[in-house]
Amino acid sequence: MADPQAFVLSLRGVSRADFDLGHREVALVETEDEDVEGFIDLCLGLSDPAQGEAWCLGASWQAQGYRERLARRRRIGTLMGTQVWPAHVPVAQLVLVPQLYHSDLAEDDVVAEATALARRFGLAGLPTPTRETVHPGDLVRTACVRAFLGAPELVLIADPTLEGMAELGLPLAQAIGAVRDRGGAVLWLLGSLAAPAARFVAADHILRLTERGLVRAGRGP
Repeated sequence: MADPQAFVLSLRGVSRADFDLGHREVALVETEDEDVEGFIDLCLGLSDPAQGEAWCLGASWQAQGYRERLARRRRIGTLMGTQVWPAHVPVAQLVLVPQLYHSDLAEDDVVAEATALARRFGLAGLPTPTRETVHPGDLVRTACVRAFLGAPELVLIADPTLEGMAELGLPLAQAIGAVRDRGGAVLWLLGSLAAPAARFVAADHILRLTERGLVRAGRGP
């Protein structure tokens, strides 16, 4: 078996999954109402598997301390809904601050990249009001900007609202393609492999998360 350090994400000997996601690869995983949160926590190093080992970006999560895990997660873009975003903070700040605080990029460069992504996803620019006053569809588009901003090496998507937004199919495929071109990888957890938002995404791995773990699956027409 190949060295887990060679992959962007690697789950080895984990009771519910044994899986490698390589550089420039995309995986679509249909979840079948299984424990999606628990699987996400394993991938992000928020919890450790009962057995086996979870690797991300060349290192074992279990071998990383708290600060090391935080630093590694900053290299991961996540798109998992906006309901947990603070209601009192302007949406634009929620998108920009992580990049401004954790990178050496100039503020003008971060804003320019975020604005370009916002337009790709159908926004005129980053919304400036707070979460509660922004249209739900625009919040999803803004979450896409946040996930792909800053050249993440891994993007993890798990947003049921996003799945039904067919109009985001093309911009998502383009953004995912850009991640691949940089040598990164994308893991998208879906309620259905037929989700309209994923219809243009070419996947290297098509799987289902079942009570038996990750199993290979086919993708319908």
